[in-house]
Amino acid sequence: MTKNTEVAVMQQNTGLPMTRPEAQENIVVPFVDICETPEAFVLILDMPGVSKESISATMDRGSLIVKGSVKPYHRENAFLLFNELRNASYYRVFNIGEGIDRSNVEAQFEHGVLTVKLFKSDELKSREIQIK
Repeated sequence: MTKNTEVAVMQQNTGLPMTRPEAQENIVVPFVDICETPEAFVLILDMPGVSKESISATMDRGSLIVKGSVKPYHRENAFLLFNELRNASYYRVFNIGEGIDRSNVEAQFEHGVLTVKLFKSDELKSREIQIK
């Protein structure tokens, strides 16, 4: 990831407009914080209402693709009086620059927050230079 990291929200790698997975679902762009540590870039995505089983994070051709879905909870034998909760799909694409070890990526989901660690390759890590 570089300082001029591009975040593609409504386009895929082809540059064509993104199509909705299902006509009845809403696309939600999760909010994200991006931090840098000496070892990694850390993405923290807010995805409330998503279950761990419905999330996917994929590295594909220089992009990190994060998806998840929310299905509203409805009780059996209950008449719905008011309905604001809708089926929704979280979707966000991050273009990943050079210097990321693509074989060493970790993801953790807890309390509606997905944390993805993109570990730096050795060439991107800072190192002390010995002076002789």
